[in-house]
Amino acid sequence: MPRPVSESSRLRAGVATVAGGPATYLSVGSGGVPVLLLHGFAGDRLTWQFNLSALSSRRLAVAVDLPGHGGSTPDVGSGLVSDFAPWLVEFLDALELSRVHVIGHSMGGYVGRELALLAPDRVASLTLLSSAGLGTPFDLGFLRRAIAPADVEEGRACAARLFAGPSPLIPRFGEVLHAQGADPLRRAGLARIIEVSFAAHADGGGPPVDWSAYPMPIQVLWGRADRIIPLPSADRLPPGAPFQVFDAAGHLPHIEAASPVTAAIRAFLDGCDDAPSQS
Repeated sequence: MPRPVSESSRLRAGVATVAGGPATYLSVGSGGVPVLLLHGFAGDRLTWQFNLSALSSRRLAVAVDLPGHGGSTPDVGSGLVSDFAPWLVEFLDALELSRVHVIGHSMGGYVGRELALLAPDRVASLTLLSSAGLGTPFDLGFLRRAIAPADVEEGRACAARLFAGPSPLIPRFGEVLHAQGADPLRRAGLARIIEVSFAAHADGGGPPVDWSAYPMPIQVLWGRADRIIPLPSADRLPPGAPFQVFDAAGHLPHIEAASPVTAAIRAFLDGCDDAPSQS
């Protein structure tokens, strides 16, 4: 006989109201110190589909669409990534989540770091996955192409650059990028984020992050074959923080190396929860 599926183990879709607009999200699990997953630029909550269930074994797991992405509000405000942090505080309030572990991929890592800086008491730990915002060089041209591919083939070419090698997911990713680029409102919002938050820093060399401002545990995970944000140098990383590199993975290690990446995240979160200071 098949085992019954508990309600807490089902993937649930939800919509919260934040700053007068929708904030769409997926959730699974219950209890524990919840985990909040923040997707990368031009992505959405579905990019966590390979990780959500496994991360919910001891806790509630929530993946939200950031402004300008997925089903959330298309209004990106000024386009400053740092402005997404107070939006997330309101989102956490709407879901009555007082404290969460934060996992951020690419732009989501940048947003997660801003949330941790704005409201450190709300962030139990911070996992940065192929993170933007560390002052390292990145492929600005790719971002501009990815938001407005001329056709599906160009969308697939952009998608292929996200992976270390061939993947059956590339065609679907390419179709999504092309469809997203065909929406003028979404495209305008993404373009604003690029020009306001990213364009001036594509060559790297920005000021290093003041990691002393982050009291919570931090870990950093990266794909060795990342062609969008290459591996950071040691001086850009939080001192003493775990830093794991996954071979045969590009800019989407949580998809290409879903099992080992999810295992690393679970071990880190469980360790944070079980530490004496967290009891």
